[in-house]
Amino acid sequence: MTARNTPRLGFIGFGEAGPLLAKGLLAAGLPAPIAARDLRDRPPVEGVDMTASIADLVERADIILSTVTATEALEVAQEAAQTLKPGQIYMDLNSTSPMVKQQIAEVVNPTGARFVEVAVMDGVPGKNEKVPMLLVGTAAKDVIEAFALYGVNMREFGTEYGRAAATKMFRSVLVKGMEALLQECVLGAETYGVADEVFASMNRSYAGKNFDDLAHFLIGRTAIHGARRGHELEEAADTLRALGYDAFMCDGGAKRLKWLSEFGFKDDYGDTAPEDYREVFAELQKRRKT
Repeated sequence: MTARNTPRLGFIGFGEAGPLLAKGLLAAGLPAPIAARDLRDRPPVEGVDMTASIADLVERADIILSTVTATEALEVAQEAAQTLKPGQIYMDLNSTSPMVKQQIAEVVNPTGARFVEVAVMDGVPGKNEKVPMLLVGTAAKDVIEAFALYGVNMREFGTEYGRAAATKMFRSVLVKGMEALLQECVLGAETYGVADEVFASMNRSYAGKNFDDLAHFLIGRTAIHGARRGHELEEAADTLRALGYDAFMCDGGAKRLKWLSEFGFKDDYGDTAPEDYREVFAELQKRRKT
């Protein structure tokens, strides 16, 4: 990174998380412009300049943030590495396995740029630049200092690549697994018209935990983000297998989440999740009959 007070930022991938982080940083006082590169046709964001290629973006940035998808993360890093140079920092914020983070490090670090592994530990919408992040790598401290003025919630998490991703992956075993189980619960219970009774029973069993609200929230999210969240759970499954364990629930959960995504909720709802799981259920029944 150059010896400047404010680093120039570049986002590779500008679909969901990228614009929210960029808007949050700009609103917090980060000077424009931020550079971004995305293969999809996205609406313009004030203060963000879209570049013609990844190479153009890398040339313009001191810190590059990869916010694509788990399946694209390594390929994008390989392309960026063709232009990366000493002094730059490359951050991967994607929900990949620890093994993929290590592979990206092996691609980035030989260029002289420094790789920072990032685990985003909560949903970005609503939190934006304040979403909790774990950072791994020798440049983690420099990144935190560079963003300190803009209210970020970043924490240094060591230098062993894979640690942050492992933290997120095994959190995902619970979060995504619960989403998959709730989806199957709603599919069966609402068919019989007993979902209210099921969740009332769960509320009694788990005092202080409101399963109605949880079901509405998680089913709505998985209706529009099921494909991405299913891929994330597949990454968790790969991680378990790498440790010598079968991943029964992760494999099943990933299939269930991706199954719901196949009914096109994302196309119709965009990034605004349905607020009621009954809406998802009713719409699903229509789409299964067509």
